[in-house]
Amino acid sequence: MRKRLLTKKYLRDVHEYIINIIKTEDSYICVKKIISINIPFIISSNLCLINNGYYIVEILPINEKFCVRTFLNEKKEVLQKYIDISLENGIDDKTNIPYYDDIYLDIIITGNDIYIDDEDELENAYKNKEITKKEYNDAYTICNKLLSELTTNKFINKDVKEYL
Repeated sequence: MRKRLLTKKYLRDVHEYIINIIKTEDSYICVKKIISINIPFIISSNLCLINNGYYIVEILPINEKFCVRTFLNEKKEVLQKYIDISLENGIDDKTNIPYYDDIYLDIIITGNDIYIDDEDELENAYKNKEITKKEYNDAYTICNKLLSELTTNKFINKDVKEYL
């Protein structure tokens, strides 16, 4: 399990960026505008997710166990949504920054395609006793609930463009 601060994720190779965190009634929204990056972040399908002028919008629901990350290009077009399954969402005591405890399992949405990612990482964490059987099962319970909501259009799908 890895604690992820919203202000740190996906900024490793970025030189210049702007971050804005917004608190709503039920979520924390972290908007990252990429000003300058050394090398664009391109995934295996040749889809560029992070480049100059691109955005990353993360929605961290306060009372849920996931974080939704939306990647947008410079035209504010959605490229991909990435849902991290978490065991806990909260505010870090030391930094006062919203965080989630990433439990490895993810859901990726690109266009109309939805798939589960990093099942091997979850399995390895369990085998290596980094997580308990209950945490392992909870990750799949949360994932299956979200998949059901996504496929039946019951998933709360905020329009992230309103925050840009």
